[in-house]
Amino acid sequence: MNWGDVPTWGGVTFAALAAAATIWTLKSQRDQIGEQRQFIAEQAATLALERAELHAAALKRRQEQARRVRLVNSRPYVGLVNDSDDPITDVTCTDDGVEIDRVFVADGTNRASAELLAAILQGAANTPAAVVGVGQAASFPREQGNRGRLVFEFTDAAGVRWRRDDLGSVSEV
Repeated sequence: MNWGDVPTWGGVTFAALAAAATIWTLKSQRDQIGEQRQFIAEQAATLALERAELHAAALKRRQEQARRVRLVNSRPYVGLVNDSDDPITDVTCTDDGVEIDRVFVADGTNRASAELLAAILQGAANTPAAVVGVGQAASFPREQGNRGRLVFEFTDAAGVRWRRDDLGSVSEV
């Protein structure tokens, strides 16, 4: 029986070692790919949670600006005071479903009342109030004796349209 010579045995041994190394490399790569898939799945779950948190925080910030815009109801005018950190735009007011078509924008302090009365007598600007800055109020003249439901609409700094009524509710339009 002839088992071959030394070079043949050397070649067979080298081929066997190369095959074993290839198998070990493939197994190692499969393990790495499995670990990477697991890591990517964990990252995706983490990113989904972070995205949900960021979305909730953005929604809260957006709602916070709308909630910091308050309604003032005093005769002979009604107003919307912007106590938020950003300006609001396109402010309108309806009284029992009828739009009040005149508006005056002034500081949100009590001293604005004299300015407002003078502006009402002289004729205020047409609605909507283009911009109501931080600390300013958009004031609308109200008919004497009218006690209808007041609804204000405005756009916040993020471009979202909001509705606030005299009952205190705030909702996105």
